[in-house]
Amino acid sequence: MQQEIYARSEYKLNLKGYSRIMDKLDFQEVQRHINILNVAYHLCLEIVENVGNEHKAICPFCGYNKNSKIPTLSLNAQNNKYCCCRCGAGGFSVGLYAKMKGIDNKTAFKELLDRECFSLDKTPIEISPINILSDIKIRNTIYRDFLSMLKLENQHRRYLKNIGFLDSSIDNNLYRTIPKKYIKRRLICNNLARKYNLAGTPGFYQEEDFKWCFSGMNGFFIPVLNDGYIEGLSIHLDKPFSSTSDLWFSSSNKINGMSAKNWIMRNNVNENSTNLILTDNFIMGDLIKEITELPVIAFQKITNSYLILKEIEKTNVQNIIFVTQISSANENLDYIIRRVFRDLIPLGYNLDVKCVKNVKDLLDEDFTENYKLRKVA
Repeated sequence: MQQEIYARSEYKLNLKGYSRIMDKLDFQEVQRHINILNVAYHLCLEIVENVGNEHKAICPFCGYNKNSKIPTLSLNAQNNKYCCCRCGAGGFSVGLYAKMKGIDNKTAFKELLDRECFSLDKTPIEISPINILSDIKIRNTIYRDFLSMLKLENQHRRYLKNIGFLDSSIDNNLYRTIPKKYIKRRLICNNLARKYNLAGTPGFYQEEDFKWCFSGMNGFFIPVLNDGYIEGLSIHLDKPFSSTSDLWFSSSNKINGMSAKNWIMRNNVNENSTNLILTDNFIMGDLIKEITELPVIAFQKITNSYLILKEIEKTNVQNIIFVTQISSANENLDYIIRRVFRDLIPLGYNLDVKCVKNVKDLLDEDFTENYKLRKVA
């Protein structure tokens, strides 16, 4: 009898006619085989540990204990049941989807079948990771809408103008001040979440009530632009923190957060380029772009020169100048040079280093060369 139900149900599912001819017994039997891990993925639940068929996740209905941060929602991959030991919520995978989406079980059942969450014979299915970095076009759309909700405070505009930027350049580069008020950050994310799925976009995360937010800091956002698309956002801090003034807008180790990558910003780099300016500061990169037409690549927190090499390997670049800022927090210049030039030195590039005390020195005609690397075979 059991096999007949399976065969009959599978036939009706393939014909997409289940909504008219499936009886209650068939419906109850088949819905038990909607894979709960796939359901958890589509609901963006954060699974934090697995033991055999039991998977522990943060409950979407009651969150987790602020002190212990212990996940209370159990997902059983064997019988596709869920149960929270804290708030008592429980049932099958279809009911979990329906409850979170605010729809009835039959509607949830149809949606999950369309999403290919059905696993009648319980054969192993590949479960996609909870957090996947969103596509650059999606990130660009979200970040541009996000920045349009912010403004640049006068203190940051004065700072940028003082180092050489024009008002038009400041506006075109989309610099924006990070909101200090928590409620404002919540409201901005609430508006974004109504239009986009923020999971997979670095910087955004869900809090204990599963509402979206982003961290507040004293500083402003610097969009990292390539070919007109915003790859990610850098943060320039008003005061250095842990020996750095620049951080990535990232949300790793947060609920449904996503870590930022070490993106680089390039301008005017093409196959005919013979000279190249490198800098480890995005503001400096933007300013160099404003005052010269030379090809420039800017980066931050780079660990090796592989990304740089990848960008220039198909060009005719022969001369590379690394422009860096000397500060009390950055004494070990030789280490930075070895890290930036490590893969470039053996390839025979003509490598120079120009050091400045602050970004404004880029505007001086007497642009002093403090260090120079010899060409090494």
